[in-house]
Amino acid sequence: MSVVLIALLCLSCEEKEEVKVDDSDTYEDWIKLTIPDEREAFAVFGDIDRTLTVTTWTESYFTRDRGNTWKMSHDFQGSVVGLLMNNDTLFALHATRTDSLGNKSAVLAQHYSLDTGQTWHSYHDDYVNQYIKQMDTDTTSQGIVYELRKNVTDNYVNPSDLLRSDGAFSSPVDVPFKHYFHDVYVDQNDRVYVAASGDQHNPEDNTLVCCFDALLYVSKHPNPIR
Repeated sequence: MSVVLIALLCLSCEEKEEVKVDDSDTYEDWIKLTIPDEREAFAVFGDIDRTLTVTTWTESYFTRDRGNTWKMSHDFQGSVVGLLMNNDTLFALHATRTDSLGNKSAVLAQHYSLDTGQTWHSYHDDYVNQYIKQMDTDTTSQGIVYELRKNVTDNYVNPSDLLRSDGAFSSPVDVPFKHYFHDVYVDQNDRVYVAASGDQHNPEDNTLVCCFDALLYVSKHPNPIR
C-alpha cells in the first residue's frame, strides 16, 4: 500500500467516542442492545461475537464486545437504510427503491468500509448503482426466511411483525418486544438481528409513539421461533 493511500485512509477516519451501555432489560430468547443517544436503528451487519455495525438516524456505530460499549465511526449526514457486503467490502446504501410488485430494496452505495464498518470512505465509482439489497427479509443457511411486516391501521403505526417461513409454513415469531422494525439480518451462525425504533407501546389500542431509543435485538439461538 502506498504512503499516499495510507495517508488518505487515515484522514478519512473520524474520531471515535466510546460509549458505555447500561441496559438491564433481559429476555429468555433475545439479547437487547441499545445504541447510545440515538432514536432509531436502521440497518445492521456483522456478528455480535466479533464486530457488529449498526446505522442510526444519521450515524454508524460498531461494537466489538457484544454491545457493552459502542463507538461512533461515521456521520453520514443522512440515513443509511441498508448494509451490503460484497466480497471484502461493506457498502452503505442511502436510498430505497420499490418495484412494481411492491418489493423494497436499498440502493445508492455512497460509502464503503474495508473493516466491517469501523471506518468509512466515500464511494464515487461508476458502479454506485450496482449494489442492491432487498429490504425487510433475510435467509438462513437452512433456507428459513425471516421477513418484516410493517403494520398501520387508521393512520396509526402499530408494532411490526417478524415472520418465519420454512417454505411449507409461515408464521409470526413470538417476539417479546413491541416496536417498529427497520431491518432484519441473519449472521453466519443463523442468529437473527432486528433493528428497531425505540417506541412507546400503548397496549390499549396497540399503537406506537416514536422514537426514544435506537434498539437492536439479537436471537440467542439460531433459527428462532420465539
